[in-house]
Amino acid sequence: MSRFVTAFNKTVVEYFRKTSLNGFGLLYFIRKRRMQRIFWFLFISFGILFASYAVFSMILEFLSYSTITDLSELKVLEEEMIFPELKICSGYKFSRRNMLAFALDLVNSHNKSQDYWLNKLSLLSGYFDPLSVREEDVYDINSVLDMKNISSILLGLTPACESLILKCKVNNISTYCSQLFKLKPYKEGNCCALRKSNLTGELSLFVDSSQVDEYPLNGNFPGLSLHVPSWQGRISINPGEIAAVEIEVMELQGNAQLNEFAVEKRGCYFSQEGESREKCLHECRIKATLINCQCASYPFEFSTQKFKHCTLENITCLQLVERNWSPAQCPQCLPLCNQMFYRLNKQILGHLHPWRSELTFKFKMPRRQLYKTNILYHWYQMLSNVGGVLGICIGCSFISGFELIYFLVFRLWSNYHRQSEI
Repeated sequence: MSRFVTAFNKTVVEYFRKTSLNGFGLLYFIRKRRMQRIFWFLFISFGILFASYAVFSMILEFLSYSTITDLSELKVLEEEMIFPELKICSGYKFSRRNMLAFALDLVNSHNKSQDYWLNKLSLLSGYFDPLSVREEDVYDINSVLDMKNISSILLGLTPACESLILKCKVNNISTYCSQLFKLKPYKEGNCCALRKSNLTGELSLFVDSSQVDEYPLNGNFPGLSLHVPSWQGRISINPGEIAAVEIEVMELQGNAQLNEFAVEKRGCYFSQEGESREKCLHECRIKATLINCQCASYPFEFSTQKFKHCTLENITCLQLVERNWSPAQCPQCLPLCNQMFYRLNKQILGHLHPWRSELTFKFKMPRRQLYKTNILYHWYQMLSNVGGVLGICIGCSFISGFELIYFLVFRLWSNYHRQSEI
């Protein structure tokens, strides 16, 4: 062991005498000047510690935040400003006139009063919100109402698009509203969805949250709610308002080089890897219902047609899922790397008839905010940054690194064998 120590000490002396790192060489050449040697030793030690801290921090930052997002504005042509998927939902889940008409049909075919049937039909709100009904009230509703096509019944009880949206204009040209909107089922209720996928310019609507549609149910409110695909894309319209609704567009654009990273690290999907977070969360919720209740909850989509549909007889299980489910249970649901986000901003311009509202939709500006996500460091940038820090602090380079390896391996081995020969 002493022979190895002797060889190691000799190698260290050789290194400090011959190294290309001139500062390190001074520790050998000024060995007889004690104060200067102590000063230079402390200076080099500080450089090594600072370089180690800077490189370590850089590596931790790279491992923790592999991407960086830059914000800029992108000018867009007017014909490229396409309206998002707009949903207009009545504040009343069910229309009073439609409920009365359906209850009257049931009175004519069954020996029960109209109030009895209205009370039973009100329980259908449990399809939209399971917590809005009590378990003891719905135990016999399926047998009493004998409903075979619940989707058609729920759509029939909802305020129709024709009575909700009275007049439509696109770029100040009158258009048939039936060509623009179609009643579709959603989790928040049956809403009038914009069916044109290439609509641009300005959209004006004259809507009626009519008193004849007012029906007292939990969660109902007078007026309308507007939705676009985004967590900030919902506003409410009160009856009688003349409102200008501005659509603000934000684009998230991911660099194709992000494919080099795992999905978990970059935190988003490309289109070939997954779907939008909103759709993923919706499907995740359906899966939770299928697992716990062995049925698919409303709205019944094409992807769930092969499964049994939940009815109000499953209300206990549906309420359990509603209370306990949260997006945190779906960590695999990540946003798309390339997608559009929308925000609605409402400005009240005046007031109309207490039950009528006028809405004008247009884009806020002919440009959109662009959030561009890039790789924080490419490998060559990382190498350059580390090399720069080491070069400034201790004058180190690739050659210095190979030189250190040379002395610790070849020179140490040579000196060790020379000691054995002596």
